[in-house]
Amino acid sequence: MTFSADAWTAAGPWYDAIRAHPFLTGLADGTLERKVFLRYIADDAHYLSRYARALATTAARWPVPEQAAVLARFAAGAVDAERLLHEALLAESGLSLTDALGDAEPTPTCLAYVSTLQADAAHAPVAVALAGLLPCFRIYTEVGRDLVTVLSGPDGGSHPYATWLRTYGDPVFAEDTRRAESFADEQAERHPGAVAGMHEAYARATRFEWMFWDAAWRGETWPEPA
Repeated sequence: MTFSADAWTAAGPWYDAIRAHPFLTGLADGTLERKVFLRYIADDAHYLSRYARALATTAARWPVPEQAAVLARFAAGAVDAERLLHEALLAESGLSLTDALGDAEPTPTCLAYVSTLQADAAHAPVAVALAGLLPCFRIYTEVGRDLVTVLSGPDGGSHPYATWLRTYGDPVFAEDTRRAESFADEQAERHPGAVAGMHEAYARATRFEWMFWDAAWRGETWPEPA
């Protein structure tokens, strides 16, 4: 079994927890409150700009030039594609990205997650760095694939989150996920001593993915002194 397949199998209970989370069930059936979704979009904008930097740093360190170029393209594409997606989603509520972000800071969960990714991108073995970036790819691919099917139902045309569902249900996104995973798999085969660290980074990021959805659901904020 490849590294990515093994890591995803181990992540199964966490993916089940993500799919069962009320944020995701509400997103699927269209009952998610708009204010909760907008909280998520604002935090996701903070997350993706930093995620893209971590991916770009990993690409700059990647030992296979052709693969490094692909990872760099993914990093640049993440910024552009997500900005356009966020703008489209917010426009549906009559808002701009500036309106949604306001003066809001990243949530504690968001900052902890991306800080871990950026630290690994700069200092960890490069295969470990990519392993920590993979759950975002894979989980959104699986969520998109699972949830986009609701759009083929009788109410699909009026689903309030159809734009989001179509984006992550796109087969092109799934193919990008498979390519990134294949790069990690190749490094795992070449450097078996790195595999334990790769699994640790993958598992940690998977837990952070659940925490990220949950932070949006709860309206997580920074604490104030008593």
